[in-house]
Amino acid sequence: MKFYLKIMLWFFSLSIVSICAFFLIICYPQAYYFNDKIVYKNFHVYYDKKIPDQIYATLDTVDQLIRKSDFYDPNLQFKIFLRCNADNYNAFPFQFPDGCSGWTIPIIKNVFLYKSDCAKNTSYNHAGDMRTLSSILAHELTHVLVENKWFLKSKMAYFDEYSLSQFGLWKEEGYAEYIAGDLPIKLEEGLKILNNQALPQYAPHQVEYFKYWLTVRYLILKMHMTFEEILDTKLKFNDVLNEAKRAEIDDHLAIYRLSST
Repeated sequence: MKFYLKIMLWFFSLSIVSICAFFLIICYPQAYYFNDKIVYKNFHVYYDKKIPDQIYATLDTVDQLIRKSDFYDPNLQFKIFLRCNADNYNAFPFQFPDGCSGWTIPIIKNVFLYKSDCAKNTSYNHAGDMRTLSSILAHELTHVLVENKWFLKSKMAYFDEYSLSQFGLWKEEGYAEYIAGDLPIKLEEGLKILNNQALPQYAPHQVEYFKYWLTVRYLILKMHMTFEEILDTKLKFNDVLNEAKRAEIDDHLAIYRLSST
């Protein structure tokens, strides 16, 4: 009987140790991989190869972008995990994404990008779509800023019909795109796609994120709303999107009239 109790106790202890090790790896992935690390300004960057000096210019750009946010916190430290080989480090969940360019893990605030080239300031998703590393990082770090400032409010948005959309929370995603800039779809081209004047040559999520950006941009620049006001206001996405499109058309007409006089 004592023998079986010892076996059970051994398995129980092993299970506890395994669970603790798992959560340690999820929360602190730097503890078991990544070949290089730098600490620069508020950024802690981990990479699966030696980090080139070009990363400093990229991080300077990211710093300038996220400081545009009206709730930027200079005391917040950002943990960023990058890899140049997408075949590496896929053993654990809640780390590198497989269906998007990057994501931010809630609560622990670790930021993972699918694939990056630090020397060229480029980042890729699983489909091979490229975007600047600085803009993707600025997008993801904006999510960190939102969670840091309004943790409960940002999570409750998932239960709000006025915030949910096809690819997540349109208010937060649109604001992250507004801060990041460098969208794959430029304004004039995007408006043609939305007005059925051109066929989209982009993935559905890229078109959808352009809508989020256009809508939040309209609320900030035309309606003079802060992000907190946008979060707190019940806004129907399609209604605001249509208003944003009309505002852009009016602006284009005004510019045309001025150029014709």
